[in-house]
Amino acid sequence: MSERTFVFCDFCNQTGIRSVEQRRDSRRGDRQGRRVSDDRSWFEGDVGEALSAGWYALADGRHVCPRCQERSQLASAASAR
Repeated sequence: MSERTFVFCDFCNQTGIRSVEQRRDSRRGDRQGRRVSDDRSWFEGDVGEALSAGWYALADGRHVCPRCQERSQLASAASAR
């Protein structure tokens, strides 16, 4: 038996939901782990692999998926106007 490791986005998936019945959409390469049906992000792999795939780790230990990073940057740009 192998051990599987997952990293969950602490913004769009705070409860760490990963529904195994659903499949990832392979056409969404920039959203690795993002579920198509529920829009919650998770990454299958360790933190180092997630960081290499565009995830971000905050100083307090929370993890942020690429999509939430993009949302944050868009919100910051909009509020600066």
